[in-house]
Amino acid sequence: MPFEIPADLHPALMPLAWLIGRWEGSGHGNWPDRGDFEFGQTIEFATNGQPYLHYICQTYSTDGNGVPQAAMGMETGFWRPQSDGSIELVLSDPQGWSEVWAGRIDGAKIELVTDVVMCTTNSALEYTGGERLYGNVEGDLMWSFDRAAREVPLQPYMWAQLHRVTR
Repeated sequence: MPFEIPADLHPALMPLAWLIGRWEGSGHGNWPDRGDFEFGQTIEFATNGQPYLHYICQTYSTDGNGVPQAAMGMETGFWRPQSDGSIELVLSDPQGWSEVWAGRIDGAKIELVTDVVMCTTNSALEYTGGERLYGNVEGDLMWSFDRAAREVPLQPYMWAQLHRVTR
């Protein structure tokens, strides 16, 4: 689906312009204490004229027809592209952690690794780090997230394919 670059887009955001908007779709996951699972997902990337994108991601369980049933997770934060082609993300999750990610933008591919993960005392998981990959594949947003925790080495955790939604 074609999209239009906002006229007031900050020049620093040009490498991320393809992300701006709302994306919806479904994905799969696997985690040792949970096993295999499926989820629906909505991601929004928005700009306010400043050199960052605001990001909000929500996952939810679905019925057999893909209709959302119950919230599963959420994260929000900021994508901060740099002039040298690098990118920084600052994310927070209501389960009790915040992350700083660092990576590279290579056309319509973005590779990231955690720089810092901070967990609260009552965090739902002793999450220690991860790697993410985002890409534009034939107009869809494809992404994967490998995660590590104190008792779990880095392994594939979640992956999804999302379609651009027009309002």
